[in-house]
Amino acid sequence: MWVCVWLLALFVCWQGGSPSPVEPPVGCQSPEVLRAAEEGLDQINADLTKGFILSLNRVYDISQQTGEGEVTFNLTIDVMETKCHVISRNPWKKCEVKNVANVPVYGQCMASIYVGKSVELRSYKCTIQQVPGRTILNLCPDCPTAILLDDPNIVKTANLSLQTFNKQSNLSNYFTLLNITGGRMQWVVGPSYFVEFTIQETVCAKGTPDVDLTQCKMMDCEYAHKGICTGSHITVNYGRLDKEIVSQVNCQIIEPEAALAEEKAHSKEGSDHSENEDHNHAHTHLHPHEHHHHPTSPNQASPRPKGLLGVVVVLPPPHVQPAPRAPPAASNCPGIKRINLGLNNLF
Repeated sequence: MWVCVWLLALFVCWQGGSPSPVEPPVGCQSPEVLRAAEEGLDQINADLTKGFILSLNRVYDISQQTGEGEVTFNLTIDVMETKCHVISRNPWKKCEVKNVANVPVYGQCMASIYVGKSVELRSYKCTIQQVPGRTILNLCPDCPTAILLDDPNIVKTANLSLQTFNKQSNLSNYFTLLNITGGRMQWVVGPSYFVEFTIQETVCAKGTPDVDLTQCKMMDCEYAHKGICTGSHITVNYGRLDKEIVSQVNCQIIEPEAALAEEKAHSKEGSDHSENEDHNHAHTHLHPHEHHHHPTSPNQASPRPKGLLGVVVVLPPPHVQPAPRAPPAASNCPGIKRINLGLNNLF
């Protein structure tokens, strides 16, 4: 009898003193980590004021601080640049990643992301760089190669493309060059140059006679339209003459966020307006002083200024093979790559 009691007490003590099961550490492929990375990258892209939207390649490393029902992930995210400019406001999942023919750009973002009832980006720092031209030529000898954005031929291509756009568009105002965002060169029947650039609406109307576009000021109000353009030109030799031919120009004009917000506000206030009242908010024909808009509702929150949560540092392409990366500190990392492009040694 005493032996049975002693064995029972020993069993109870052993159960009480044994450690509780330890949960495995959160890995880079964990659903909660991937959710934080994806939604955090959404917010990084929304905070960017220039450049191109970044796409998630993989989660490379992770650390975390936990609290009651909440966690802050410190993530190292491998990213790739897409073909969508940030002013397009497109979600990164709907943007095509730049391939070898478009001079891919790769890098990493260090991001602090709070996860509770919602996902909130606290801070970030991204470092990106172009794939070296030599690497692209080894992989695709016929692909265009990147050249400097201030190269005279790239500047000429942008200006010629913009002139063609202003002549061909049916918009009310002229547009002017804002920034050159990409430049490539390829030899076809002659040197061919490809450019990516942004444009902004000016105060000069298309109907203005003898307008000097160099004197047209940008429309600097929040209702000014911007555009994302691609263009190309080739220099062809005819005998002793070189002829500049603009082979293509395409521009996507972006409706201003302020106009979209006002249109949304008007739709909510539709009962206050007659059905025949004209509420056309296409502002390409207006000068800054001609805008007349309803004041912001006291209950309507002002949008947070962009560019306050972090920075993107653009590095020059490496001249030599980059040094191997330090292995991730967390177990079950890095995650699985979503993008390859045949450039295994770079990212």
